[in-house]
Amino acid sequence: MKDFFKLPPKNDFFAYHPEGKYSMLSTAHIVVIVVGIAAILLACFLLRKTEHKKIEKILFVFAIIGLIIDPLYWIWELIATHKIHFEKSLPLYFCSLYYITLAIAVFCKKSGIKQACYAYLATMNLIAGLMGLILNTNLNIWPVLSFAGIRTLVYHLMMIFVSCLLWFTKYYKPQIKDLYGFFIPIAIMFVPAITVNSIWGYDYCFLGGGKGTPILQDISAAMPLFAYIFILYVVIYIGIVAVFYIPTIVKYIKSKKSSTPPPTTDVSAT
Repeated sequence: MKDFFKLPPKNDFFAYHPEGKYSMLSTAHIVVIVVGIAAILLACFLLRKTEHKKIEKILFVFAIIGLIIDPLYWIWELIATHKIHFEKSLPLYFCSLYYITLAIAVFCKKSGIKQACYAYLATMNLIAGLMGLILNTNLNIWPVLSFAGIRTLVYHLMMIFVSCLLWFTKYYKPQIKDLYGFFIPIAIMFVPAITVNSIWGYDYCFLGGGKGTPILQDISAAMPLFAYIFILYVVIYIGIVAVFYIPTIVKYIKSKKSSTPPPTTDVSAT
């Protein structure tokens, strides 16, 4: 535990350690997970009755931060490693969709597009944020108390905060069309991700076999790539619907039943 409060050596704060000097789920990492999630839940609980105009201002601020955080990372990576690692630095992850969809939702005027983006942010973004916070393989390379370590942890905590904020404040109102709407941003990102993966052998959106990702790489190794991709995204889709949209489906079915007129009796036939 004492190592958590000990700053890394001076040259480690901006250092790059491809040899795996560090590891995720260290004491410091676990403390950040627990404290971070607790702080998010508390903040969202306190903000639950905030008027939506103020929530929009908060989302605006987070959208701006999201848009600049990747360029700042690219600058750091260029300084620290003298090159940009395109195999993992392009904005083609689910985590990248966080700031892309948030910016679109904040600045776009078309209600259908905003709804699809908020559907993604409230659902898949929350799962991606939690997975990225906990199974953060970046921390196998960088220490927690470093620019890259702090950046990746804060970024994923921001993702979780925005998702929770949408639910706690009821700013996001799920609709039946969100059953496919939340998947639209993912499907759109498949196009550049598949293209890049095919040309350079990368693994964006885990479409290359989940290379280096715990569990996913083992599953993909046991079956053809197409089968792995199909099963992965069917499971993701069903999981999102089961966790987030069962009440919406039930409400929709009840509304359809209540709006259906009762059968009329043909008096002339009696």
